[in-house]
Amino acid sequence: MKDTAKDFPLIAIILAAGKGTRFKSEKPKVLHKILGKPMIWYVKYAVSWIKPDEIVFVVGHKKEEVIKELNCDGCKFVYQEQQLGTGHAVLTAREYFKDFDGYVLIINGDTPLIGGETLKNAREYFKALIRYEGANLETYKGYRNKSIAGVMITARVPNPYGYGRVIKDGSHRVIKIVEEKDATPQEKNIKEVNSGIYLFYAPYLYDALEKLENNNAQKEYYLTDVIEILRQEEKYVYALEIPDYTEILNVNDRLQLAGVENILKQRYITFWALNGTTFHQPESTWIEFDVNLSRDVEIYQNCFLSGETSIDEGTIIEPNCIIKKSKIGKNVKILANSYIEDSVIEDNAIIGPFARIRNNAVIKESAVIGNFVEVKNSIIGERTNARHLSYLGDAEIGKDVNIGAGTITCNYDGFRKHKTIIKDRAFIGSDTMLVAPIVIGEEAITGSGSVITKDVPDKALAIERSQQKIIENYAEKRKKKVMENESS
Repeated sequence: MKDTAKDFPLIAIILAAGKGTRFKSEKPKVLHKILGKPMIWYVKYAVSWIKPDEIVFVVGHKKEEVIKELNCDGCKFVYQEQQLGTGHAVLTAREYFKDFDGYVLIINGDTPLIGGETLKNAREYFKALIRYEGANLETYKGYRNKSIAGVMITARVPNPYGYGRVIKDGSHRVIKIVEEKDATPQEKNIKEVNSGIYLFYAPYLYDALEKLENNNAQKEYYLTDVIEILRQEEKYVYALEIPDYTEILNVNDRLQLAGVENILKQRYITFWALNGTTFHQPESTWIEFDVNLSRDVEIYQNCFLSGETSIDEGTIIEPNCIIKKSKIGKNVKILANSYIEDSVIEDNAIIGPFARIRNNAVIKESAVIGNFVEVKNSIIGERTNARHLSYLGDAEIGKDVNIGAGTITCNYDGFRKHKTIIKDRAFIGSDTMLVAPIVIGEEAITGSGSVITKDVPDKALAIERSQQKIIENYAEKRKKKVMENESS
């Protein structure tokens, strides 16, 4: 059967109103980041994977920040002014499914490990149950006479403490969900727990929500009570137990945030390792969702890869390197302790050790940027060498140029940045100061220790030095003068 949203009308509701008291933070809980993205981003990504007709976010605490961070075109937002429980949160979004003859996915915004494939499987399971009942999937009519009300994702966790235990019959129909504080010793031994992720037939959900009560110590409306209300009407929610319990882990404090982040990082490393990347000491590697690795890339310990970064075949990244939002070509060598951000490194280049490349820098093919060289907003041409202790900012440097140790492009006059142009095959002597704006011609040479303030023609030599003066026996004269001063 075809897999499209059209054959299963679906609205997704993502609950994102909570403050997250245990985080002890002014920031909304769902905006705390995991591998560089807010945790709710991962939930939105998984939900988008099954192509719902509508995605509705229930927002509350600092809703403007949440909406801005989500930046979700076409998404809908409803405001839960008071957080009165999960049932109340869904009630605030009822206008979107009040007259909807389809299905409603409900998921918490703090379950970032849930997979799109798992949500798809829940949808397919629901469809299979409907077929078993003999319903017409083409029309989606007449379900009020059927007994299938929904599907709930469950999992068996090693330590179920704090989770609602799932009690079900032999047909996988949920009888009830028992919270930790209400569970008997026998019920506490049950390891199958509620994920808080549900698929409901919308008309049944709407009717049950209207019957919710808050007869509990917290005076809250619990979504789990909907299951009991439906069961009393002989409409059942079925449990779909998934094999990987980590997918349903909630994030309620910063320790859990760190734990979930570590699991997600390991997933990424596993994926790329199985697709041809070598990781040395992978537990020390930081890698984010938007990073793309090719085959035969080799990454050593303590490396940090983030943002929309791509690394092409055969590249080696030595220990302690940071690469952010950059494109790295084939067979590049990034030596230890180098930092690259918002830049492009082309094939066969060598970077580092201890190099810094940033702000839209482009290092062309086979160029070398060596130890303690910083490149900012510059183009470094093919086969150009800048191997030692230099700063190249706002520069356009041609091919086969030699940049001597200690060279500095003096690009800032206190008010504006100015450009330095060094043309092909120029030779810049060590400790040269190039005061921009300036142009150094093809095959031009600058003498070591020069401060160059004027353009240099092609093939010319530019030298700017004070005349050297030598005073014979100066050391003896200086020593004698010091002794005389001390004795006086």
